[in-house]
Amino acid sequence: MKDILSLYGGNLAYSITGKRDAETIFFCHSLGANQSLWRRQIEQFSETHCIVTCDLRGHGKSDIFSTPYSIDILARDILALLSHLKISSCHFVGLSLGSMIGLWLGANAPDRMRRMVLAGASAKVQNSAAFDKRVKKIKKHGLESIFAELDTRWYADGFASNYPSIVDKIHNMLAQTSIEGYIGATIAVRDFDIIELLPDVKAPILLITGAEDRATPLSEAKFIKEQCQNADLTIIDDASHLAIFEKPKLFDHALANFIKGIS
Repeated sequence: MKDILSLYGGNLAYSITGKRDAETIFFCHSLGANQSLWRRQIEQFSETHCIVTCDLRGHGKSDIFSTPYSIDILARDILALLSHLKISSCHFVGLSLGSMIGLWLGANAPDRMRRMVLAGASAKVQNSAAFDKRVKKIKKHGLESIFAELDTRWYADGFASNYPSIVDKIHNMLAQTSIEGYIGATIAVRDFDIIELLPDVKAPILLITGAEDRATPLSEAKFIKEQCQNADLTIIDDASHLAIFEKPKLFDHALANFIKGIS
């Protein structure tokens, strides 16, 4: 079912599906996306798990609230939602921005996290000036003005030209995001830094990174693996930041085996 959680400053749109009496998996989307990002994985797990997704504030059908955001704010929204649903702990799956939120939750709410799959993860943005430049461009020309830049960062060479329908689908999802919400979340990403808290993340983690990721390079995932107590890394060849779409079978296989505890 789809529902709304009223929080201070606005409403958060969420969905809960699958087996309500089973272990919960929380799927957290990336910057500019919404909970529909996880449609394939929701179908995959709905017969065996309770599935919770939400549109982060400023995204999808959730309200904008007050901007800018921080990873702290976005993560606390998720904790509030889990408490509202009386879910004491969950498996957490995040992509990009969602993985930053996952790292924050792993460090600050370890009792709520069981196993975590973090794709395209980064503990700290290396080039904050690039995000400032992106914000200025969006304010002047709109979200569509950055689509070409994002495509070069998100996909391995040749993917966009070979699979235009998939790229168009992602563009359409981004276009549904409010400019204010996108900028608010971009600032949250730009300012995120959890490096000193990585050793506090105790939950088992699977990091999934495309070998050619230009948005969050493989070196960042390797750094997280070294700093966290219980982290593994899966590298997907011939993929960049959106291996979830570039190599869907490999991505889903790694995710499912880890959630099920299969090494």
